[in-house]
Amino acid sequence: MSWQDLIGHDLQQEMFRRASSRGRLGHAYLLTGTAGIGKRTFARLLAQALLCRNSTPENLEICDECPSCRQVLSGSHPDLLTAGLPEGKSELPIEVFVGSPEKRGREGLCHDLALSPMQGGYRIAIIDDADRMNVASSNALLKTLEEPGTRSILILIAADSDQVINTIRSRCQQVHFSRLAPNDLSAILTRIVEQQGEEAPDPQRLQRAVDLADGSVAKGLDAFERLRSGDLLEGEGFGRILSRPGFQAADLAAAGDVIFSKAATDTTSQREAGLVIVQSCLEHFHRQIGDPGQTPSHSGIIDRHLDALDCCFEAARQIDRKVNVPLCLDTFYHDLEMLLRPTWKTAADKS
Repeated sequence: MSWQDLIGHDLQQEMFRRASSRGRLGHAYLLTGTAGIGKRTFARLLAQALLCRNSTPENLEICDECPSCRQVLSGSHPDLLTAGLPEGKSELPIEVFVGSPEKRGREGLCHDLALSPMQGGYRIAIIDDADRMNVASSNALLKTLEEPGTRSILILIAADSDQVINTIRSRCQQVHFSRLAPNDLSAILTRIVEQQGEEAPDPQRLQRAVDLADGSVAKGLDAFERLRSGDLLEGEGFGRILSRPGFQAADLAAAGDVIFSKAATDTTSQREAGLVIVQSCLEHFHRQIGDPGQTPSHSGIIDRHLDALDCCFEAARQIDRKVNVPLCLDTFYHDLEMLLRPTWKTAADKS
Protein backbone atom coordinates (compact mmCIF):
# COMPACT_ATOMS: atom_id res chain seq x y z
CA MET A 1 0.00 0.00 0.00
CA SER A 2 1.35 3.43 -0.91
CA TRP A 3 0.40 7.03 -0.10
CA GLN A 4 -1.67 7.09 -3.29
CA ASP A 5 -3.98 4.49 -1.77
CA LEU A 6 -4.76 6.75 1.19
CA ILE A 7 -7.84 8.90 0.59
CA GLY A 8 -7.96 12.11 2.58
CA HIS A 9 -5.56 13.54 5.20
CA ASP A 10 -3.42 15.36 2.62
CA LEU A 11 -2.48 18.06 5.12
CA GLN A 12 -1.05 15.51 7.55
CA GLN A 13 0.97 13.88 4.77
CA GLU A 14 2.48 17.20 3.78
CA MET A 15 3.27 18.08 7.38
CA PHE A 16 5.35 14.91 7.87
CA ARG A 17 7.06 15.33 4.48
CA ARG A 18 8.18 18.83 5.41
CA ALA A 19 9.36 17.75 8.84
CA SER A 20 11.34 14.89 7.30
CA SER A 21 12.90 17.02 4.56
CA ARG A 22 14.04 19.55 7.17
CA GLY A 23 15.40 16.91 9.54
CA ARG A 24 12.84 17.86 12.17
CA LEU A 25 10.98 14.62 12.79
CA GLY A 26 10.04 14.32 16.44
CA HIS A 27 10.59 11.28 18.60
CA ALA A 28 6.92 10.96 19.60
CA TYR A 29 3.60 11.75 17.91
CA LEU A 30 0.02 11.47 19.14
CA LEU A 31 -2.46 10.96 16.29
CA THR A 32 -5.93 11.98 17.46
CA GLY A 33 -9.42 12.06 15.96
CA THR A 34 -12.63 10.08 15.98
CA ALA A 35 -12.41 6.31 15.52
CA GLY A 36 -12.37 4.78 12.06
CA ILE A 37 -11.06 7.70 10.01
CA GLY A 38 -7.70 6.24 8.98
CA LYS A 39 -5.26 7.10 11.78
CA ARG A 40 -3.97 3.53 12.03
CA THR A 41 -3.57 3.24 8.26
CA PHE A 42 -1.74 6.57 8.19
CA ALA A 43 0.61 5.46 11.00
CA ARG A 44 1.56 2.26 9.18
CA LEU A 45 2.16 4.12 5.91
CA LEU A 46 4.34 6.64 7.73
CA ALA A 47 6.34 3.84 9.33
CA GLN A 48 6.72 2.10 5.96
CA ALA A 49 7.92 5.33 4.35
CA LEU A 50 10.49 5.89 7.09
CA LEU A 51 11.77 2.31 6.79
CA CYS A 52 11.62 2.04 2.98
CA ARG A 53 15.14 1.61 1.53
CA ASN A 54 14.28 3.57 -1.60
CA SER A 55 12.74 6.49 0.28
CA THR A 56 14.62 9.69 1.05
CA PRO A 57 13.99 12.27 3.78
CA GLU A 58 13.06 14.75 1.03
CA ASN A 59 10.24 12.71 -0.54
CA LEU A 60 9.23 10.19 2.16
CA GLU A 61 7.82 7.95 -0.56
CA ILE A 62 7.02 4.23 -0.48
CA CYS A 63 8.28 1.82 -3.14
CA ASP A 64 6.31 -1.28 -2.00
CA GLU A 65 9.06 -3.43 -3.55
CA CYS A 66 12.19 -3.29 -1.39
CA PRO A 67 12.77 -5.91 1.36
CA SER A 68 11.84 -3.40 4.07
CA CYS A 69 8.50 -2.59 2.45
CA ARG A 70 7.70 -6.26 2.00
CA GLN A 71 8.52 -6.92 5.65
CA VAL A 72 6.30 -4.07 6.81
CA LEU A 73 3.44 -5.34 4.65
CA SER A 74 3.84 -8.86 6.03
CA GLY A 75 4.15 -7.64 9.61
CA SER A 76 7.66 -9.06 10.05
CA HIS A 77 9.90 -5.97 10.01
CA PRO A 78 12.23 -6.18 13.04
CA ASP A 79 12.31 -2.41 13.50
CA LEU A 80 8.53 -1.90 13.47
CA LEU A 81 6.88 -2.65 16.80
CA THR A 82 3.13 -2.56 17.35
CA ALA A 83 0.87 -2.71 20.39
CA GLY A 84 -2.85 -2.39 20.94
CA LEU A 85 -5.70 -3.43 23.16
CA PRO A 86 -5.39 -7.18 23.89
CA GLU A 87 -8.43 -9.24 22.93
CA GLY A 88 -11.01 -9.28 25.69
CA LYS A 89 -9.35 -6.44 27.61
CA SER A 90 -10.71 -2.96 28.27
CA GLU A 91 -7.30 -1.45 29.14
CA LEU A 92 -3.76 -1.59 27.81
CA PRO A 93 -1.98 -3.41 30.68
CA ILE A 94 1.52 -2.63 31.90
CA GLU A 95 2.74 -6.03 30.64
CA VAL A 96 2.46 -4.75 27.06
CA PHE A 97 5.13 -2.15 27.84
CA VAL A 98 7.49 -3.75 30.37
CA GLY A 99 6.80 -7.47 30.09
CA SER A 100 5.57 -10.10 32.53
CA PRO A 101 6.42 -9.83 36.25
CA GLU A 102 9.08 -12.55 35.84
CA LYS A 103 10.86 -10.67 33.02
CA ARG A 104 9.93 -7.08 33.88
CA GLY A 105 12.22 -4.61 32.15
CA ARG A 106 13.75 -7.32 29.96
CA GLU A 107 10.89 -7.57 27.47
CA GLY A 108 7.92 -5.55 26.33
CA LEU A 109 7.56 -2.61 23.95
CA CYS A 110 9.62 -0.14 26.02
CA HIS A 111 12.54 -2.56 26.19
CA ASP A 112 12.38 -3.38 22.47
CA LEU A 113 12.11 0.26 21.43
CA ALA A 114 15.28 1.14 23.35
CA LEU A 115 17.34 -1.27 21.23
CA SER A 116 19.31 0.02 18.26
CA PRO A 117 17.69 -0.39 14.82
CA MET A 118 18.49 -3.81 13.41
CA GLN A 119 18.48 -2.66 9.77
CA GLY A 120 19.75 0.86 10.28
CA GLY A 121 17.42 3.80 9.94
CA TYR A 122 14.69 4.05 12.57
CA ARG A 123 13.21 1.94 15.31
CA ILE A 124 9.45 2.67 15.24
CA ALA A 125 6.66 1.72 17.63
CA ILE A 126 2.94 2.18 16.89
CA ILE A 127 0.66 2.10 19.94
CA ASP A 128 -3.00 1.82 19.05
CA ASP A 129 -5.72 2.51 21.65
CA ALA A 130 -3.38 4.83 23.55
CA ASP A 131 -6.43 6.32 25.26
CA ARG A 132 -6.99 2.94 26.93
CA MET A 133 -3.76 2.92 28.96
CA ASN A 134 -4.18 2.57 32.70
CA VAL A 135 -2.09 4.50 35.24
CA ALA A 136 0.63 1.85 35.49
CA SER A 137 1.09 1.46 31.73
CA SER A 138 1.02 5.25 31.25
CA ASN A 139 3.80 5.69 33.80
CA ALA A 140 5.86 2.94 32.16
CA LEU A 141 5.55 4.59 28.75
CA LEU A 142 6.34 7.99 30.24
CA LYS A 143 9.85 6.83 31.12
CA THR A 144 10.45 5.88 27.49
CA LEU A 145 9.15 9.25 26.30
CA GLU A 146 11.49 11.07 28.68
CA GLU A 147 14.53 9.02 27.57
CA PRO A 148 13.86 7.90 23.97
CA GLY A 149 16.19 5.44 22.32
CA THR A 150 18.57 6.39 19.54
CA ARG A 151 16.67 7.02 16.28
CA SER A 152 13.43 5.77 17.80
CA ILE A 153 10.00 7.14 16.86
CA LEU A 154 6.89 6.50 18.90
CA ILE A 155 3.45 6.90 17.27
CA LEU A 156 0.46 6.87 19.60
CA ILE A 157 -3.10 6.60 18.26
CA ALA A 158 -6.08 7.79 20.29
CA ALA A 159 -9.71 8.45 19.46
CA ASP A 160 -10.13 10.49 22.66
CA SER A 161 -7.00 12.48 23.48
CA ASP A 162 -8.56 13.66 26.77
CA GLN A 163 -8.15 10.10 28.05
CA VAL A 164 -4.37 10.28 27.53
CA ILE A 165 -2.66 11.70 30.63
CA ASN A 166 -1.29 15.23 30.36
CA THR A 167 2.32 14.21 30.98
CA ILE A 168 2.24 11.94 27.92
CA ARG A 169 0.34 14.42 25.73
CA SER A 170 2.84 17.16 26.58
CA ARG A 171 5.76 15.00 25.42
CA CYS A 172 4.19 14.17 22.05
CA GLN A 173 3.57 16.29 18.99
CA GLN A 174 -0.19 16.09 18.52
CA VAL A 175 -1.53 15.63 15.01
CA HIS A 176 -5.31 15.89 14.72
CA PHE A 177 -7.21 14.02 12.01
CA SER A 178 -10.58 15.42 10.97
CA ARG A 179 -13.58 13.35 9.98
CA LEU A 180 -13.47 12.26 6.36
CA ALA A 181 -15.33 14.38 3.84
CA PRO A 182 -18.45 12.69 2.38
CA ASN A 183 -16.87 12.31 -1.09
CA ASP A 184 -13.71 10.74 0.37
CA LEU A 185 -15.74 8.44 2.61
CA SER A 186 -17.94 7.37 -0.30
CA ALA A 187 -14.86 6.54 -2.39
CA ILE A 188 -13.33 4.49 0.44
CA LEU A 189 -16.52 2.52 1.11
CA THR A 190 -16.93 1.82 -2.62
CA ARG A 191 -13.36 0.56 -2.86
CA ILE A 192 -13.73 -1.72 0.18
CA VAL A 193 -16.98 -3.21 -1.10
CA GLU A 194 -15.46 -3.87 -4.53
CA GLN A 195 -12.31 -5.38 -2.96
CA GLN A 196 -14.59 -7.86 -1.23
CA GLY A 197 -15.53 -9.13 -4.67
CA GLU A 198 -18.96 -7.54 -4.75
CA GLU A 199 -20.53 -5.32 -7.37
CA ALA A 200 -20.55 -1.55 -7.01
CA PRO A 201 -22.76 -0.60 -4.03
CA ASP A 202 -26.28 0.67 -4.53
CA PRO A 203 -25.96 4.51 -4.70
CA GLN A 204 -28.87 5.19 -2.34
CA ARG A 205 -27.67 2.69 0.24
CA LEU A 206 -24.14 4.03 -0.05
CA GLN A 207 -25.32 7.62 0.45
CA ARG A 208 -27.34 6.69 3.52
CA ALA A 209 -24.35 4.84 4.98
CA VAL A 210 -22.22 7.94 4.42
CA ASP A 211 -24.86 10.09 6.13
CA LEU A 212 -24.87 7.76 9.14
CA ALA A 213 -21.09 7.37 9.31
CA ASP A 214 -20.21 10.79 10.75
CA GLY A 215 -16.99 10.77 8.72
CA SER A 216 -15.85 7.35 9.97
CA VAL A 217 -15.02 4.39 7.71
CA ALA A 218 -15.74 1.93 10.51
CA LYS A 219 -19.18 3.41 11.17
CA GLY A 220 -19.87 3.66 7.45
CA LEU A 221 -19.11 -0.03 6.85
CA ASP A 222 -21.24 -1.00 9.83
CA ALA A 223 -24.14 1.15 8.59
CA PHE A 224 -23.78 -0.23 5.05
CA GLU A 225 -23.95 -3.82 6.28
CA ARG A 226 -26.91 -3.09 8.53
CA LEU A 227 -28.73 -1.34 5.71
CA ARG A 228 -28.09 -4.28 3.41
CA SER A 229 -29.41 -6.75 5.99
CA GLY A 230 -32.35 -4.55 6.93
CA ASP A 231 -31.25 -4.06 10.55
CA LEU A 232 -31.45 -0.27 10.23
CA LEU A 233 -34.98 -0.11 8.87
CA GLU A 234 -36.41 0.23 12.37
CA GLY A 235 -34.31 3.34 12.82
CA GLU A 236 -36.64 5.20 10.46
CA GLY A 237 -39.15 5.25 13.32
CA PHE A 238 -37.02 7.65 15.31
CA GLY A 239 -37.44 10.38 12.72
CA ARG A 240 -41.20 10.05 12.86
CA ILE A 241 -41.23 10.15 16.66
CA LEU A 242 -38.87 13.13 16.91
CA SER A 243 -40.97 15.04 14.36
CA ARG A 244 -44.12 14.54 16.40
CA PRO A 245 -44.98 17.42 18.78
CA GLY A 246 -45.38 16.24 22.35
CA PHE A 247 -43.40 13.01 22.05
CA GLN A 248 -42.17 11.47 25.29
CA ALA A 249 -38.98 9.72 26.23
CA ALA A 250 -41.00 6.52 26.55
CA ASP A 251 -41.87 6.74 22.83
CA LEU A 252 -38.17 6.78 21.94
CA ALA A 253 -37.45 3.98 24.41
CA ALA A 254 -40.09 1.78 22.80
CA ALA A 255 -38.56 2.32 19.33
CA GLY A 256 -35.09 1.75 20.74
CA ASP A 257 -36.14 -1.52 22.37
CA VAL A 258 -36.95 -2.93 18.91
CA ILE A 259 -33.29 -2.52 17.94
CA PHE A 260 -31.77 -3.15 21.37
CA SER A 261 -33.67 -6.41 21.83
CA LYS A 262 -31.75 -7.89 18.87
CA ALA A 263 -28.42 -7.31 20.59
CA ALA A 264 -26.74 -10.12 22.47
CA THR A 265 -26.07 -9.80 26.17
CA ASP A 266 -22.38 -8.91 25.73
CA THR A 267 -21.41 -5.27 26.07
CA THR A 268 -19.97 -5.03 22.55
CA SER A 269 -23.30 -5.95 20.92
CA GLN A 270 -25.18 -3.62 23.25
CA ARG A 271 -22.78 -0.79 22.45
CA GLU A 272 -23.22 -1.32 18.71
CA ALA A 273 -27.02 -1.33 19.09
CA GLY A 274 -26.85 1.84 21.18
CA LEU A 275 -24.77 3.59 18.53
CA VAL A 276 -27.27 2.58 15.83
CA ILE A 277 -30.04 4.23 17.88
CA VAL A 278 -28.04 7.41 18.43
CA GLN A 279 -26.99 7.53 14.77
CA SER A 280 -30.61 7.24 13.65
CA CYS A 281 -31.52 10.27 15.79
CA LEU A 282 -28.42 12.08 14.56
CA GLU A 283 -29.44 11.54 10.95
CA HIS A 284 -32.88 13.00 11.68
CA PHE A 285 -31.47 16.24 13.10
CA HIS A 286 -28.98 16.51 10.24
CA ARG A 287 -31.91 16.35 7.81
CA GLN A 288 -33.90 18.90 9.78
CA ILE A 289 -31.07 21.42 9.78
CA GLY A 290 -29.86 20.75 6.25
CA ASP A 291 -33.21 20.82 4.45
CA PRO A 292 -34.66 24.36 4.23
CA GLY A 293 -38.06 22.87 3.39
CA GLN A 294 -38.12 20.93 6.66
CA THR A 295 -36.32 23.32 8.97
CA PRO A 296 -38.61 25.79 10.77
CA SER A 297 -37.56 29.38 10.27
CA HIS A 298 -37.78 30.22 13.97
CA SER A 299 -34.19 30.65 15.22
CA GLY A 300 -34.99 29.13 18.60
CA ILE A 301 -36.07 25.86 16.99
CA ILE A 302 -32.95 25.74 14.84
CA ASP A 303 -30.76 26.37 17.90
CA ARG A 304 -32.42 23.52 19.76
CA HIS A 305 -31.92 21.20 16.81
CA LEU A 306 -28.23 22.10 16.93
CA ASP A 307 -28.25 21.40 20.66
CA ALA A 308 -29.90 18.07 19.90
CA LEU A 309 -26.98 17.22 17.60
CA ASP A 310 -24.60 17.93 20.48
CA CYS A 311 -26.74 15.68 22.66
CA CYS A 312 -26.35 12.88 20.09
CA PHE A 313 -22.58 13.35 19.90
CA GLU A 314 -22.28 13.27 23.69
CA ALA A 315 -24.37 10.08 23.92
CA ALA A 316 -22.16 8.43 21.29
CA ARG A 317 -19.04 9.46 23.22
CA GLN A 318 -20.44 8.00 26.43
CA ILE A 319 -21.33 4.73 24.72
CA ASP A 320 -17.86 4.57 23.15
CA ARG A 321 -16.38 4.99 26.63
CA LYS A 322 -18.30 1.88 27.75
CA VAL A 323 -20.73 3.64 30.02
CA ASN A 324 -23.68 1.41 30.94
CA VAL A 325 -25.54 1.43 27.61
CA PRO A 326 -29.17 1.06 28.81
CA LEU A 327 -28.63 3.79 31.41
CA CYS A 328 -26.96 6.02 28.82
CA LEU A 329 -29.88 5.56 26.41
CA ASP A 330 -32.46 6.33 29.10
CA THR A 331 -30.64 9.58 29.86
CA PHE A 332 -30.37 10.33 26.13
CA TYR A 333 -34.11 9.88 25.54
CA HIS A 334 -34.99 12.08 28.51
CA ASP A 335 -32.52 14.78 27.47
CA LEU A 336 -34.02 14.94 23.97
CA GLU A 337 -37.54 15.24 25.37
CA MET A 338 -36.52 18.07 27.70
CA LEU A 339 -34.43 19.76 25.01
CA LEU A 340 -37.11 19.75 22.31
CA ARG A 341 -40.12 20.44 24.51
CA PRO A 342 -39.82 24.27 24.05
CA THR A 343 -39.96 23.80 20.26
CA TRP A 344 -43.43 22.26 20.49
CA LYS A 345 -44.85 25.39 22.09
CA THR A 346 -42.98 27.68 19.66
CA ALA A 347 -44.22 25.72 16.65
CA ALA A 348 -47.79 25.79 17.99
CA ASP A 349 -47.64 29.55 18.55
CA LYS A 350 -46.51 30.15 14.97
CA SER A 351 -49.16 27.89 13.43
